[in-house]
Amino acid sequence: MSLRDQVKGSTQVVLRKPAPTSIVASNSFLNPPSSIEKKYYVVQVLRFVAALMVIILHSTFYTSERLDASSPIYFQGGNGVRLFFVISGFVMIISSESLKKLTWGWKVFAEKRIIRILPIYWILTTYKLAIVLFASFLVYHSNIDTAYVLKSYFFIPAKNIDGELSPLLGVGWTLNFEMFFYFLFAVALAFRINAVVFLSSIFIPLAVLSIFKTPNWPDISFYTNPIITDFLYGMIAAKLLINSKKIPGNLSIAFMVTGLLYLFLPKMTALNFLYKYDDFIAGIASFMVVYGAVCIEKKWRDKIPSWLVYLGGASYSLYLVHPLIAPLVPTVLNMLHIKWIWLSVLLSIITSVAAGTLFYRICEKPITQFLTRHVRRQKVAVAPVA
Repeated sequence: MSLRDQVKGSTQVVLRKPAPTSIVASNSFLNPPSSIEKKYYVVQVLRFVAALMVIILHSTFYTSERLDASSPIYFQGGNGVRLFFVISGFVMIISSESLKKLTWGWKVFAEKRIIRILPIYWILTTYKLAIVLFASFLVYHSNIDTAYVLKSYFFIPAKNIDGELSPLLGVGWTLNFEMFFYFLFAVALAFRINAVVFLSSIFIPLAVLSIFKTPNWPDISFYTNPIITDFLYGMIAAKLLINSKKIPGNLSIAFMVTGLLYLFLPKMTALNFLYKYDDFIAGIASFMVVYGAVCIEKKWRDKIPSWLVYLGGASYSLYLVHPLIAPLVPTVLNMLHIKWIWLSVLLSIITSVAAGTLFYRICEKPITQFLTRHVRRQKVAVAPVA
């Protein structure tokens, strides 16, 4: 897994009541039926945990790369991506429940995903491009090949200057998986087919193909990666919840703790026999964390500090912004000849979280709300007269 592993998309986690069968589908598309939304606060906190683990990973990596090569790297932080993919699979099933019976439900789904993901990613990719063009001394792993840049904008896998299948904004490699997942999910909605079965028929063969992949395979082989099955684990967790298949509170906590320990505790020699199957076990561990979390949501939601929930909502910005901020700390410390490893790591984490949260507040949230309102106004404007 790449050292640039990151967390993805910060979609609000909601549970909606299915639309009444008496509502006409075409009108439902323009004026979605009222629903009761239930936020999963524990899952929101897990978003932040996943993002934070990746931020720690990259803070240690940039410190090692730019300040002191002897600095240890927290490789386990890359499992934040595994956790986030499972959360994403869970969210898509839950949030699409009210869309399955609508004629144009797939279009509503696609619009929401595009509004949520595309603008912010394009803004920050453009910012990274500007750095590469006008301040290249600050960037270690980028090029400005036109075809490569265009593929980076449109989530098409392409090799960077280091020969890695990674976009210009390095952490966007996870968004390539996310957008592929969203596309297939929209297809399932459009053709009214079981999303879990449909995506399993694609993702499982892709994961199996990864066993035989070689460096000579074309760029599209990017998707032959066992990590892609993590979306399925999240979808299964959502289906279990929808069907009221929950586990008891104490067992839920045990699931969460066991999963989190496996994902984020530094690797131990005694568990080497498990790490041989890490591609599979990390997905199961992430499933245990998310499923355990949603099973205790009702009991724990009122105990969670609001600031943690807010940081969970800001996780997409944290995910995209921190690679542009974290490297600055060890770079400056190196210029000042301050070789304090842990100061570099700590300041990288703090500045990344602060910058990501600020970006969420002044950019991501307002833009998302503006585009959402704009799309709604357009639907009302073209609505047929009753």
